[in-house]
Amino acid sequence: MIPNDGEPDSLSEIENVAMEFDSTERRFVSSRSKLDPLDEGQVLVRVLCCTLCGSDLHTVSGRRKGHDHGVLGHEIVGEVIGWCGEFTPSDYHGVPLQIGQRVTWAMSVGCEHCFYCSNDLNQKCDSLFKYGHEASHGHPTGGLSEHCVLVAGTPIFPVPDELTNEVVAPVNCATATVSAALRLVNQTHRVKHATVLVVGAGMLGLTAAAQLNEAGAARIVVADPNADRAEMAQSFGATDLIVGETADERQSMLQEMTNGRGVDIAIDFAGMTTAVNACLDSVRMGGCVVLVGSVFPSDPIALYPEQAIRRMLTIRGLHNYLPRDLDDG
Repeated sequence: MIPNDGEPDSLSEIENVAMEFDSTERRFVSSRSKLDPLDEGQVLVRVLCCTLCGSDLHTVSGRRKGHDHGVLGHEIVGEVIGWCGEFTPSDYHGVPLQIGQRVTWAMSVGCEHCFYCSNDLNQKCDSLFKYGHEASHGHPTGGLSEHCVLVAGTPIFPVPDELTNEVVAPVNCATATVSAALRLVNQTHRVKHATVLVVGAGMLGLTAAAQLNEAGAARIVVADPNADRAEMAQSFGATDLIVGETADERQSMLQEMTNGRGVDIAIDFAGMTTAVNACLDSVRMGGCVVLVGSVFPSDPIALYPEQAIRRMLTIRGLHNYLPRDLDDG
């Protein structure tokens, strides 16, 4: 084991404090214990910053199942303080890590050789590991902890000096997920010069507005029932806002914006049934819909095959992202 200067001689002597989530009682419990010895290839980081994702809030509220006494939080920035192994581990681009280096990392780790990993679906690996989603057994792997253990094979990315921890923390969730969504769109359609509807002005929606603006979208329409959230989207690149209107009013506004055709691309980050329906109703003939937000149980929607066929729609679902999406982000 290679410890950082100023740390105990053995990394396993480090005492760690974490906030574990009791999914039965739906409450956080503070725990204090010494870290277990690292396994081969694992990297130990000191957590510098962790922001909470909407999926964490779904777990806390009971809308999503969580592990008992697991450590939540996957949007993390950390400082490398040691590792286990004869050779120095490397980052995503093959550059050796350094003690004291600020890093972030992909929220999920695939095996790289199963059917799904071999078919560009690493986030659906047969033996998938996800930070902030696993039970804690001496190796804390969530951000609500003083330390986090990075498992072998984790795609690790150095953090540029000019970026603050608070700015970087959501990159390995919201930013990378939006990058993945635009990657899917560009497989069949073109973001550049397109009119795009973004449903939901939370972290994902705001990030999407910024990335769409950077990618050259001609018009970025952000819809959210909350006026404050929607207005914030303008500073991220939104050209038009739809706030709190009824479904009919929303459709009328979109038809007027697009000369009666509908938007080229619609991306849902809200996840509610009404939001999904809004996307399906809003796209033009031959348009593209990407569904990202429905990561919790929700009511079914009425999808009429004839309409999907006659309108020649492309409908894509996205859950999490690939390491290269985090690199692009």
